[in-house]
Amino acid sequence: MIVPLLLLPKRIAKQLSHNLLGVASRIKPNFKFLEADFYKLDADINVDEYVALCILNSLTYFLFSAMLAISVLVRMGNKNALGIGIAVGLVVAMVIFMLGMVYPKWMAKGRVKKIDKNLLFAARHLRIQTTANVPLFESFVSASHGYGEVSEEFAQIVKSVQAGTNLSYAIEESASKNPSYYYCRILWQVSNAVKAGTDVGPVLSDIVDFLGEEQRIDMRSYGAQLNTLAIVYLMLCIIAPTIGLIFMMIISSFVELPINDTVLYMILGVLAFIQYMFVGLIESRRPVVAI
Repeated sequence: MIVPLLLLPKRIAKQLSHNLLGVASRIKPNFKFLEADFYKLDADINVDEYVALCILNSLTYFLFSAMLAISVLVRMGNKNALGIGIAVGLVVAMVIFMLGMVYPKWMAKGRVKKIDKNLLFAARHLRIQTTANVPLFESFVSASHGYGEVSEEFAQIVKSVQAGTNLSYAIEESASKNPSYYYCRILWQVSNAVKAGTDVGPVLSDIVDFLGEEQRIDMRSYGAQLNTLAIVYLMLCIIAPTIGLIFMMIISSFVELPINDTVLYMILGVLAFIQYMFVGLIESRRPVVAI
């Protein structure tokens, strides 16, 4: 688990942040979602240590940005260089701190995408193995390779069982720590089947069919969203700039409105930024499917 945009080396930052653990313990209750995010991520540090690192990082950014702003303003001859520099440092420090607070949630969402990407294939693997009368534990061992993040989760289940943990308990523990809704749902049903002593094969067949249908629904929903996004893209990136330039040319013939290269480059820059944002929006909304 790392702090985003950490300026200091991680080893030095960890040593210095121990002095801020008391402050972190007082701030932590204001960010109750961190406990759940860290539990789902199975992080190598606790919440207090992470918050302390975020505080240290924000203080570092405050000093760096404030000194930089003050030095620039002094060179410009600004009389309020100290006050403006401190204000700039506070704003930067607050942004960096809030970024650190929401970063674990972003990491959890990224982990969900990695898990859901191969989850259907892994579930099909388990179904094939169990319907062939392979024991469930051996099926998990077989599926603990080749399916990315899902295989890593299965490998943890295998290690827990080999260490003496009951199979159903190991499955439940893996489900409780995982941020993926579908992964948790699959493993909870498998665990219930193991506890009840029923055949896991039919349960996995129903789960695979359900998961495949859910992914098809997500694909259809994404296609419907693309139609709306395409219309918005046409309006903002093609129709509006074209009509705007035509109006500017017409107005410039009545009023002295210079349309030089600088204006055109600014328009081009804005259009490039809008298109970049649209690509990111489309990428973020794309469902993770593996049918």
